[in-house]
Amino acid sequence: MTEFAYYNSEKLDFPLHESIKIVDDPKKVNETFMISNSKELKAKMYAPEIDFYIKNSKDPLPKKIQTVLTLYEIRGIMFDYATDFEMEKDIGKTLLIVGTKDQIESIEPLVKDDFELFFAESDAVKKIEGTIGELKVHLFRNGKTTVLSVDQMIWFDAKDFAFLQNGVYDPKKDGFEEAVKRVKSNIEHFTYKSAVSYNPDICQYKGREGDICGDCADICPTNAIIKIDEKKELSFSDVDCETCGGCVSVCPSGALDLKASPRGYIYEASTLLKGKIILVVPRVMRLDDLEVSLPEDVVPFVVGGRKFLHEAHFLTLFQHSGHQVVFYSDFFSKGTLSSLDMVNELGKRGYSCDMVLTAKDKSELQDRLDSIKKVENSRYSIDELSLKKREIFAARASYIVGDRDLGVYENKNEYVHYGKVVINEKNCTLCLSCVGACNVAALTAHPEDNSLRFNASICTDCGYCEIVCPEKDCLEVVRDRFEFKPESFRQVVLAKDELFKCVECGREFAPRKAVLKIAEQLTPVFNGDELKIRTLYCCETCKARLMLKAQIGDI
Repeated sequence: MTEFAYYNSEKLDFPLHESIKIVDDPKKVNETFMISNSKELKAKMYAPEIDFYIKNSKDPLPKKIQTVLTLYEIRGIMFDYATDFEMEKDIGKTLLIVGTKDQIESIEPLVKDDFELFFAESDAVKKIEGTIGELKVHLFRNGKTTVLSVDQMIWFDAKDFAFLQNGVYDPKKDGFEEAVKRVKSNIEHFTYKSAVSYNPDICQYKGREGDICGDCADICPTNAIIKIDEKKELSFSDVDCETCGGCVSVCPSGALDLKASPRGYIYEASTLLKGKIILVVPRVMRLDDLEVSLPEDVVPFVVGGRKFLHEAHFLTLFQHSGHQVVFYSDFFSKGTLSSLDMVNELGKRGYSCDMVLTAKDKSELQDRLDSIKKVENSRYSIDELSLKKREIFAARASYIVGDRDLGVYENKNEYVHYGKVVINEKNCTLCLSCVGACNVAALTAHPEDNSLRFNASICTDCGYCEIVCPEKDCLEVVRDRFEFKPESFRQVVLAKDELFKCVECGREFAPRKAVLKIAEQLTPVFNGDELKIRTLYCCETCKARLMLKAQIGDI
């Protein structure tokens, strides 16, 4: 398979790189390519940004030739990284039509030859469970509730809950012809994609007591992600996912990632754009007929979804570019807006400008492109392929802060949270329950000096350490307050204690305060039994020996 192909429909007046096969007549080519600028060629990926760039860029010819190749290479990286594989589900031929008598009669003739039909009035539908191919519709009629199993639904003026599952179409919302077309096209071969990857090890919801997280499920517009509170687990339904990526932008730890544009793709592809002005464009945005003037060095950068970008993404793009980044989309999710607020606040303090400019339409886009600034001393490279979301943010933001104190960021955002753990060292016994609770390693134990340390830039502000701490007035999480200063990006010692020496063998075995506290609590329980009391001050080996001695005599 040839990797790159260009359909030369407009008869270019300049050459392309030799690795790009130029096709003058698609009808004469049966070959399948990896990347193409045109849907008329058989290709794994269609890249409209190539022609968009060629038609609108003000780059001189040598730059234009090289940038066209770069755009193909970036799409190649997306192809290599993307794991949003297409899947199929068998769909049967039962269809429920919900509406008034006139509405039902208007659509029935168009579908009766293809489906086994059922009918209901809108007020009768109380609940829908399942998903396309296995919908269970709860109907309340004649004083009782029945559950009807169907494959799909057409529901005129459908209520909001109808769209939590795939397989429900509203002619008033989707269009009359489109609704009919979609239910027919779904028969026997409904296709969908697996959109989101999940790392349960750093999930802030899985297995945790209390209402710690679950933002991904709360923000999901469908039933693609559901919280199972009794098990503290997340349930994922790929078939119901709209592939918007909103869950990725609000995930505090980076446990979720968009398969169409994972963090590895953003990093690898943006390295090819060092020094360029990056115009971020979600794949769903139409570029075919968009006419704007692209100043020199502006390069379109296509990403998989419009809602998934977060603070680590933006810092990566900005620091590879060395310029302000432009994000063009007709919709910005709450998670992305929260991230932009924090990133741009850091930009204002560090460079006296926003790092990312947004544009919702053609006019705003042109204004942003015309006002782009180069940001001196902002380019910075790290190898982030093995790093998690928070670690990427920490490393990149730390470079911007440097050795300066840029003040406190009072985070008022709904979905992006950074906080600070404060320890009352007097009451801390270094039991390390908080370390065990922190699955992003913001809190860590250090046996080399018997200390408890904290890195604020990695903390997700979840508060779980506060919940599990067994000591009174010991640990507090200061929420939604991040200090842009050097100490926030490195481990600082919160508590430290000397080790207690075993009274039998002299070996150091546990924090002194922990040993003394346990001894204080258990001594009254042992009712003056000196041997048992002594074991409280012993290491495990000596403790066992003393207990054995008490049972069988001196050995």
